[in-house]
Amino acid sequence: MFSFVLPMWDSDVTAQAAVEQSVASNVADMGTGALMAGVAGSVEGALRGATSRYGFGLDGSYERVFQVSLGSAARPAPSDSVSARLGGGAGWALSPAADLSMSAAGYLATRLGVRAADALAARDPFLSGDRLQYTLSGGPALSVTPSRRSAVRLGAGYEQAGALSASDPAAVGVDAHTGRAEVSTSIDLGALDTLTPELRYEVTQYHHALLDTELTRGAARVHAGAALLSESHELTRNASTRVSGGVTVASPPPVLSSRDAVIAPTARAGLTYVAERYRLTAEYSYAYTSLGPRIGFGHEHEASLEASFRPVRGGATRDLVVIGVARFSSGSAPVAANPPLHLAPGAPAPSTEGSLSTLTALAGAEIAYPLARGVALRGGVDLEYVRATLDPAPRAGEIGGSLRSIVSAGISGTLSTDRHRTLRRDPDGAWDDERRNVMIHGMPSGRWQPPEPGRDRDDPGGAPGEPSDAPPPARSEQASAPAPRAAR
Repeated sequence: MFSFVLPMWDSDVTAQAAVEQSVASNVADMGTGALMAGVAGSVEGALRGATSRYGFGLDGSYERVFQVSLGSAARPAPSDSVSARLGGGAGWALSPAADLSMSAAGYLATRLGVRAADALAARDPFLSGDRLQYTLSGGPALSVTPSRRSAVRLGAGYEQAGALSASDPAAVGVDAHTGRAEVSTSIDLGALDTLTPELRYEVTQYHHALLDTELTRGAARVHAGAALLSESHELTRNASTRVSGGVTVASPPPVLSSRDAVIAPTARAGLTYVAERYRLTAEYSYAYTSLGPRIGFGHEHEASLEASFRPVRGGATRDLVVIGVARFSSGSAPVAANPPLHLAPGAPAPSTEGSLSTLTALAGAEIAYPLARGVALRGGVDLEYVRATLDPAPRAGEIGGSLRSIVSAGISGTLSTDRHRTLRRDPDGAWDDERRNVMIHGMPSGRWQPPEPGRDRDDPGGAPGEPSDAPPPARSEQASAPAPRAAR
């Protein structure tokens, strides 16, 4: 961490670098396996004034890929693995009761650069070979606190997903544009409960939506509005729950003959537990939402579990931290079916409607072991399984599934002029704003947003420029701007 001083401003910049080696295997469309060696780094910065704050974060990695195959028929693996994530924004206190913020996020990765924790990554089970995908998102938000027991939030956003290059030329270009707007209000019902009504609207323009069982792709536009009522309850000082229910009304898929709107329920339940050296977030949601920028809208069940803990007490092992994430989603959507051109005499007419089912399972874990102050060994494992099923099956055969595993190891170093910055915070103190907001304010039809700019990631909720070492309260209404779930 390199500190610098500006008049009337609290400022800091944090930088970290690491050397990593990885082994990838069981990637069906890239041969039998690959060895990867490269570097990773990150930098964060913030400026905080009396009435404004600015922040940014950038991290990325580059690894050279060497194919490992015992057979001569294996497909060649890509020669490079790249990933980069950028987030930033600004906030201004318009008055003691009003706050305006702007946030933006970007993501870029090749096929082997995608990890389970990458919330902006799009996973398409129909693509094979390498692909340099990207996602861009951002928008403003206005928060108003009219009274001690209520708050109102107005927000808008834009998101674009696509690819800069790919093994398949048809997979290059913009996949989808999404614009959204939302309004919500939080009302304290008592010391332990908060009620949050919310309205959302979004419109998505797909350029490569899946239209039929023969994998024909084309343009589609979907309008969707949702009304949601959420109730947050503080079980204990360390645990809080949130239950949401509502309805989504959307325009019909372009492949159906019916022009009636799709009306589907929306439900969500979550639990957050934070204690000394431990943090756990569990969620389940059901919604009619986008299944991916190259697929379209459909019904989706999603469950996720995120945990971090420091298994050993003591300052000497404070950097010994284990972080894990697991996500599972199952989606379904109607698509057109291509009936045969010639039918046998007397044969019944075939159905002109088919179905698509998707399955995604992700798991990732990382452990850091301290060698010295500011120096740590890092190890991780990342698993990804995606599968798609079409009924009736395409003439070319079933799509099947793709399983990928990556095991990595490396060493990282952090330089600092402030000694405590070279040690990791405990899980109960290093409360990631974006993870907390997913639980507290998230809605299944939304997307991830970066944390509030200008606030230290280790700050559980203090005023800008006043970081706190105390554990964050489980009280849900103390979260900042909402950060909905990840795009797939």
